[in-house]
Amino acid sequence: MKKYLLSTFAAVAAITMASSANAQTTYFDDMYVRVDGGYAIGMKNTEEAAVFDAGVGFRMNEYFKADLTAQWRPWGKQKFKDADTEVGKADMWTMGAMANVYASYPVYDKFSVYATGGVGYSYNKTDSFKGAYKGKGKSNFAWNVGAGVEYALTPCVTLDLGYRFSDLGKAKVESVATGSKIEENVRYSDVKIGMQYYF
Repeated sequence: MKKYLLSTFAAVAAITMASSANAQTTYFDDMYVRVDGGYAIGMKNTEEAAVFDAGVGFRMNEYFKADLTAQWRPWGKQKFKDADTEVGKADMWTMGAMANVYASYPVYDKFSVYATGGVGYSYNKTDSFKGAYKGKGKSNFAWNVGAGVEYALTPCVTLDLGYRFSDLGKAKVESVATGSKIEENVRYSDVKIGMQYYF
């Protein structure tokens, strides 16, 4: 009886450990990291900039995945208007974070198309200009929608070519003379290429 109990306990322990290890491996295998870079086409009062993303995500199945990304847009410019009269351009950089979801459709073994959307946070920082306006920083709710294609180079590495419309809230400057503030929308059409590594 004692041997039977010991054997049963050992078998249960082995099965539990194997199941736990398998679950951990499966979970880890569905995670990925990504890096992206591209050209951000400014819309209306926002001028072009570079855009860089980096993040970590989780693939739920072959059709759906989600990730968290950090974004950085250096070298941008923003036009400001006061009562429909342009008062000048401010150098601007933007940083933020997005939570994104993707719906993919595999066209064939290595090639798929996807639609994506996300919400998050952006911080738009302008510089002073003309000695008449002080640069200011502004925190915003941000969102994006887009689409793209993915190609699997290997079972672990994919290339991603995509388009994304990004609404990053508003940028702000302040008049030195009056203290009044001017705000403008910050919106981009991003064309980007990236790489994803699946564990």
